[in-house]
Amino acid sequence: MGTQRGWRRLVLLASAALLVGGSVGADTVPSGMYGEYASQRNQTQGYGYREIFEPDVYRMDDGDTETEEVGLTGGEYRFKAICDDDCDDIDLEVLDSDGNVIASDYGLDSLPIVSFRATRGDYTVRLSMESCDWEPCQAVLMYMKK
Repeated sequence: MGTQRGWRRLVLLASAALLVGGSVGADTVPSGMYGEYASQRNQTQGYGYREIFEPDVYRMDDGDTETEEVGLTGGEYRFKAICDDDCDDIDLEVLDSDGNVIASDYGLDSLPIVSFRATRGDYTVRLSMESCDWEPCQAVLMYMKK
């Protein structure tokens, strides 16, 4: 994990202590979601991917959007989000430094997956809660690279 990302995480952790919603403490996958997280991580590792960042964890209401800035070194990536049982639909996008969507999953489901090739640079990952039956919903964003 780079120094800039490490500092960003410290700021997020401090902010999470003060705010309701948003990123939650230490990016710890909630115990009720850990089984699905581990299953999805292991499945993706079976295709030759490895986790490159700790997962980001969010508490989101219907209509909320969360973004993360990530620096990528180039190569083949697969990002996934999983959502708790109260979530019916969550969408995932990856944008390049010019704001162009380079990968997206807008399916009507709670497990969006994007696979894409990227060059070295900064990217924005956007997670949008489209349907949450019992607010807040919890979502976990996973970052994998081949």
